Amino acid sequence: MVVTAEDAALVRAKLDGVELDEFADQGGGVFAGTVPSFGSVDNGAHVLEVIAATGSLADLRPVSFEVAAPPAGDQAWAVQYPTGSTSRRVIVTDEGDAIEVGAVDVDGAPRPSIRKRAAKNGAEVWPEGTIILDNREGSVDAAALTPDGRIWVAMNVRQADSKWRPRILLLDAEGHETGVEMPTEPGATVRGIAADEAGGFFAVGFEGSGFGDMDVALWRMNGEHVAVFSAKLWDYVPLADKGWKHKFSDLAFDVVLKGNAAWVVGASAGYHEKQDPETRGLLAPMDLETGVPLDPVIVQAASGGWRQGMYLGAAAHPDGVAAVGYGATLDGTAQRIELAIYDATGSRVWFQPEAVKDVAYATAVAVSAHGGVVVSGVVQDGDVLRGVLFGRKGLVFDYMFPANGSPSAATDLALDAWDQVVVVGEVTSAGVRHARAAFVRQ
Repeated sequence: MVVTAEDAALVRAKLDGVELDEFADQGGGVFAGTVPSFGSVDNGAHVLEVIAATGSLADLRPVSFEVAAPPAGDQAWAVQYPTGSTSRRVIVTDEGDAIEVGAVDVDGAPRPSIRKRAAKNGAEVWPEGTIILDNREGSVDAAALTPDGRIWVAMNVRQADSKWRPRILLLDAEGHETGVEMPTEPGATVRGIAADEAGGFFAVGFEGSGFGDMDVALWRMNGEHVAVFSAKLWDYVPLADKGWKHKFSDLAFDVVLKGNAAWVVGASAGYHEKQDPETRGLLAPMDLETGVPLDPVIVQAASGGWRQGMYLGAAAHPDGVAAVGYGATLDGTAQRIELAIYDATGSRVWFQPEAVKDVAYATAVAVSAHGGVVVSGVVQDGDVLRGVLFGRKGLVFDYMFPANGSPSAATDLALDAWDQVVVVGEVTSAGVRHARAAFVRQ
């Protein structure tokens, strides 16, 4: 929005009574600013109050306007990638373009890959198209954008000796290697990564402990690209004083940064209530700089017959941390997507289970500017698995991925600056798997 004012030193604005960022002085009495509209959630009448001021003098002009955006859940565009490809994760740039990571098929084996798609139509942006990041078999399983637009990628690759090892490296904004890479060894698997405000990263995954169980693995490189720790293991031990060390197998699938804490998102399998071995969702905060565990460690609560589950994704929320995954019966014959928000004390302050299916799990979550949650996942739909995308907690929409009924999976999502959604995954058509990305209104 552009405002012209005479003899004004500054221009402010309020949207429906909420103060906006101060408008920028363009010179010559012209001031420019942004009036946010987040799609259909803001449909309807609004009042913008424009305030021009100089010294102790001010002039206010109210401006009424209407927002009319397409309904939430409408697909703006969708694109597929060639045979044998899949998209694991997606991040969105400040300009709204989508960066997809995953794998493409080369000579019958998956290779780690990255591509960039334009916000307006999903077309590939980079001159090379999709970039293969490693000639070995593997996949990029996580990615994160630094404040200056560079890209951390976390991949798992098979070496010549057939041993798998993680690779975590920094790319420039065009998807090319910068020469910055985290030292790693074979054995661990990396599954999630988050970039900090200084341009460093915190990554998570899992590795065998050597004592018969799996432990969470942590990697950290700071903003000066100094390796702090690599594949540091953490074991969930609720009763350490009673010999319970290495009694739980712990896996990490995602990580979210909030303040000085890196919240590890995953699952822990063991005797949580000393009855039967059960797998439960796990949220564990770690100190961002040291990897030292913080309180509280949160374990997904059992409820009636719903005694098992996992957390597969999380996002920072104004009320704490939003975690998504699934709950399941003890025998695993029924599942449901579960959404939860936990506050800083570990209390579950919001919870919503979805419909019961033979198979149902959420893969990722993002939080809108209004505190709503947008979730991707997979559900059983008749005889096939289908990708889903939906909005909850003040957002109301449901989207199938794709709408034509093909077998599919939605593996990740991201919101742009205006809360529009990019969702990625894969679809199987005529028995052939393709990566798929879609832009969905919200």
